[in-house]
Amino acid sequence: MEVNKINRREFVGGMGALGTGLFFGSLAGCNPFQGSRPAAVPLVSICKGMDIPATTREALRGIGTMRSVVRKGQTVFIKPNYISGGLDGHDPVTTGEITHPDVVATVAEECVKAGASRVMISEWVERPPKILFGGKEGREGAQLLHRIELLNEKYGNKILVFNLREHTSCFFYYPSRTMLGVIALPDLVARADVKITIPSLKTHHHESPVTLGMKNWMGVMPSILYGEPRHKLHEAGIHQVIVDINKALGKTLTVIDGSYGMEGEGTTAMFGGETVDVSSRIGGYLVMAGKDMVATDCIATRVISRDWMPVLDEDLGTPYYVHHLRMAYEQGLGELRKSKIKIHGLPLNQVEMNWKMPGHDTYPEKPA
Repeated sequence: MEVNKINRREFVGGMGALGTGLFFGSLAGCNPFQGSRPAAVPLVSICKGMDIPATTREALRGIGTMRSVVRKGQTVFIKPNYISGGLDGHDPVTTGEITHPDVVATVAEECVKAGASRVMISEWVERPPKILFGGKEGREGAQLLHRIELLNEKYGNKILVFNLREHTSCFFYYPSRTMLGVIALPDLVARADVKITIPSLKTHHHESPVTLGMKNWMGVMPSILYGEPRHKLHEAGIHQVIVDINKALGKTLTVIDGSYGMEGEGTTAMFGGETVDVSSRIGGYLVMAGKDMVATDCIATRVISRDWMPVLDEDLGTPYYVHHLRMAYEQGLGELRKSKIKIHGLPLNQVEMNWKMPGHDTYPEKPA
């Protein structure tokens, strides 16, 4: 089965009785609201190197290897950040707009090696209708679909790359503190035993200074319910929505690709984001990993915001001025305080950089 030519029959055979239609679940028939208290001392791994797959594996070993996350027979859902890939007609990997395929493929392979029965790599893609998940990476062998095809030849077709928009059967509903009352997750996301977010290291334009692991999950939210680009979620209060999505997901693994990134207006070159080749700044590509979603995003925020001001309390630092990170910490999803997070690998002061802040007073987001 070639992942870039997956059809409905093959997908149903791989995943069970799923169709391409849409229908709605109910609160009564879905999983309970899942919010997980952080571990006593959350661990975040920071690794640097020029070999991206090797650096990714080292980062995973720093938090206990993939076998501490994935058990034999489990299904895994991986959310990369590929929504903007190919929109501008250039190589979106080396511009820092999308997650590097080497990181995604390496994490997927480690899941299979740990015993996963199925690994799904996906997000809800609306514009353009089909993006081949980073299909213009420039150098041969880096393109994600090619990497996954090689892995499927080796391990027996356990990894699927697809568009959630085309393979969602129903939605699971979870409580939201916003005016929406509930939020909907696609069934394949909600039902996955293990959920992994792999964002690219980027700043962001209004309404959030950074877009990392927690915000990356916005890309699974169905445009059929929330519009494009999910304007109903923004109108409801995007910061709390991000927190609610991550509460619904429960425990997740965050792996942050810091090979290339974007500073300033971030996200894409189309919106004015400026490319950062991380190796040119600190002498190697970065990969960060952690099981505490808040702690991992907070450490990544500190990595790129060395001189951002204000910082009234060094222990809270710049993450405190990112609304969804502060709110997630205050609502018990994870740790924000620097003194309460253990770092494995490189110390923070060896990788801290000063990336350009987004404009329009996006940072700081001060508490109300």
